[in-house]
Amino acid sequence: MDLMKPRTKTLKRPKLLTCTTAIKYAFSAGLIAFAYSQIGDGRYLIAGYLELAAIFLISNALIRKKRIAGWVVNGILLLALNVQMAVLTFGNTYISLVMMTNLDSVQDLAGQAFVYGTAIASAVILSFLPAKDIRIKRTAEARLLALVLVCELAFTMFCGSSFSPIYAYWTLAAQKIEAQAPQRNIQAGVNYTEFFHNTTVAQKYKKPEELPENPNVIVIFTEGLSENIIEDKRHIMANVAAYENKSVHFENYYNHTFATYRALSGQLYSGYQLNNYDANSLISLQDILADKGYTTTFINTETRNLNFTNYLIEMGFDEVLSDPEVVSNGPADSISDKDAYELLYDTVVAQGKEDRPFFTAIYTFGTHTSLDSPDEVFGDGSDSILNKFYNLDLQFGKFMQKFMKSDLAENTVIFFTADHAAYQDRLFNISFPDYERVHTELDRIPFFIYYKGIEPLAVDVEGRNTLDFAPTVLDFLDISENNFFLGTTLFSGLDNNNNYDTIFADSAVYAITRGAEIRKLTDTEKNIIKVKLGQYYAAKSQALPE
Repeated sequence: MDLMKPRTKTLKRPKLLTCTTAIKYAFSAGLIAFAYSQIGDGRYLIAGYLELAAIFLISNALIRKKRIAGWVVNGILLLALNVQMAVLTFGNTYISLVMMTNLDSVQDLAGQAFVYGTAIASAVILSFLPAKDIRIKRTAEARLLALVLVCELAFTMFCGSSFSPIYAYWTLAAQKIEAQAPQRNIQAGVNYTEFFHNTTVAQKYKKPEELPENPNVIVIFTEGLSENIIEDKRHIMANVAAYENKSVHFENYYNHTFATYRALSGQLYSGYQLNNYDANSLISLQDILADKGYTTTFINTETRNLNFTNYLIEMGFDEVLSDPEVVSNGPADSISDKDAYELLYDTVVAQGKEDRPFFTAIYTFGTHTSLDSPDEVFGDGSDSILNKFYNLDLQFGKFMQKFMKSDLAENTVIFFTADHAAYQDRLFNISFPDYERVHTELDRIPFFIYYKGIEPLAVDVEGRNTLDFAPTVLDFLDISENNFFLGTTLFSGLDNNNNYDTIFADSAVYAITRGAEIRKLTDTEKNIIKVKLGQYYAAKSQALPE
């Protein structure tokens, strides 16, 4: 009997390794299939399975020669594949540079933290399960690997490399290098502020006579809102839609960058950001209004996010309302949209009693990717995406009801827009299955101007973007000052000489929206814009001339 015990143990180990090998490859195969079921593009399925087959064959040969080293290599390769497929499943794209640059705001994804955490933990654990070599003749194994590689080469030639999960890491590294390229294209010792100096803001809109000389200004930046959500036939955002229709509103208007850190600064300065936290020494919308006698305020709804708070302070408002003790039931230690609109109302009512006109801006956080509504829900409440936009709309509607009954309605203009488009992730696709998106970060967004008694007007801007926000606000207010804006007023026609206000740029991703159609830039177009952006990034870090 004693002689049989060792033999029994040695028999169990191969069976265990066979089981763990089957589990880890089945997990990867299932993850690829699930990603395909969410994306619906068979090219991701083909690329995923080809690379899984290559990983199996390469790992199998390594494990046969050096088991431990083979296990390690196998685990690393499978983890690299699994992570990309998990990100593709939830984020509708492989890991991008903009994702990496926003990792310090990962708490903003709190709404799906359990789902994301479970997926990552599963990928790590299952990728590094021990594996055994599968007995295949070496000649057959070599031929199979050659066949797989030939198939992948042919697939890449016909479909491109963008569907490859492993190649996406190379793309990510290339994007990081490319993102720094604009600054390398500048000449040392040149003051580039002169390149972007404008002596005026174009005046194409005559301010209505019923408005006072210096009306109060409220700017509402809504987190991640695409125009299709407002237009949706389920009336998810009926209040916003109603005010949009009775306002001066801009159609076919797009975001010029992504995500929030780039977008808020980009709109207020009418420029681009190289990195999230870059300061801008040029002139902003708030600077110009302050010079005209306005008090300038930004209401921070992420009061416990130190990076975001400092980012807002750097933009030179007279006051950033940011008390970390003022946190409501919003996710990620934020102020909920309900309380944000109540805070906005209380703030502007108090400011309206002062002798000076005010410019008060707010960024509402509750519609951020992954979040659900903590207050009102849409229908049965089963769709978190619809819930949060429906809730945002109701809070906006309540704010407007109070606003219209207040004295502020007589002398205040509201500019309603978004920081950027809604991100097209898995949940977005589920909530809006019939809406076709061609870019995960770029889309039409709302922008409308409202005051009591305004004459409704729809302006088709033909694909122009949020670079034009600041000059449009100033044009509407009949204010023209020296500036360094890359955009111009939306009340002017599409200007073929403007190199920027139909260009989308985030990190190293570029697109053009001219004519309200999204397409990639040609290499020539990209090279031109990269040189110009390099000059702009240099200018925004240089001191202004006396």
